[in-house]
Amino acid sequence: MIRRGLVLCLILLILCLGPAGCFGSRSPADQEETGSVKISISNPEAGTAGSARSLSGVQPYSGGMSLTQAEVSLTNGTTVLSQSVTLENGQAEITFSDVVVGPWTVIVRLKDTEGNVAYEGSCRTAITAGQMAEASVVLQPALGTLELSVDLTGIPDHERVQRLRLYKDSNNLRSQTNINREPGVDVLVATVSGLQPKTHYMMIKLFDENGDLAYESLWEEIQILPGTTTTVSWDFLPGDVSIIVDFNEPPSPPTNLAVALSEDEVVLTWNESIDSDLIGYNVYRRQPPFEGFKVIAEVQHSQGAGQQSFIDAGTKTGVTYSYIVTAVDGCGNESSRSNEVTVSVP
Repeated sequence: MIRRGLVLCLILLILCLGPAGCFGSRSPADQEETGSVKISISNPEAGTAGSARSLSGVQPYSGGMSLTQAEVSLTNGTTVLSQSVTLENGQAEITFSDVVVGPWTVIVRLKDTEGNVAYEGSCRTAITAGQMAEASVVLQPALGTLELSVDLTGIPDHERVQRLRLYKDSNNLRSQTNINREPGVDVLVATVSGLQPKTHYMMIKLFDENGDLAYESLWEEIQILPGTTTTVSWDFLPGDVSIIVDFNEPPSPPTNLAVALSEDEVVLTWNESIDSDLIGYNVYRRQPPFEGFKVIAEVQHSQGAGQQSFIDAGTKTGVTYSYIVTAVDGCGNESSRSNEVTVSVP
């Protein structure tokens, strides 16, 4: 009887505790606490201060892209919360509610009308219980891609072209992409990714099988947009050229070269040349009979002076010297020699 009574009491106790749980209800401290976060988004092209400069110093692209949609994600470990919103006048605001307390990573991506990610950025934010956090994300333009096609058929004797080199930056000639030509292929195609969104100045060079330059193009302006692929067809269309040949005769030679001694220095004088583009004279000296003439001075032309002069202070006593003088014009043309003079330094 006593054993049966104990079992009955135990059953009654379990039935009494059942509606309230096995061991009573959970306290508020045992429940998951949540908070919320608000992300404000501004189109970088709208010029919102602090929203578009990247941490790496890359200037934001300002080429007038139309950004229409923003995608925002919160991640913590493998947990991902996502929302999308349409930009209105380049702005939007997204709020995540009931987010579990903890550190979260905020990722923002802005897309253009084609769905390409043009700007992106991320930051860390802490969600606290019952509080509204605000995330500030630095956006920077996504890198662009160039799809290049080069038609070689416009190049004379294009069959000898074996390799193309694309210069991607006129300020950095080491920034290159090389494309080898397959046999029988007349249109070379290449994809160049990872380009900063800006106006690039590019040019190409074509080389033959010996590595000799076969053709060099002009520098071309190519616009790379953020996060998109820019397609460029580089064709070699024929043009016309007019070649004008003009002859620039050498100046007339100096005349009446004379030499005199002044103490231990040699003084040379001569009549100036009459050419309008004359810039100066070359003075030559030698020790006869075994030495040849060498330039010892470049004398500036004194317009209208009539007579030009030069003092040679580099002579030695007991040595005989010979001199000649030539005239030089603005194109670097040198006249024939003047008369030769000889002097012995006592």
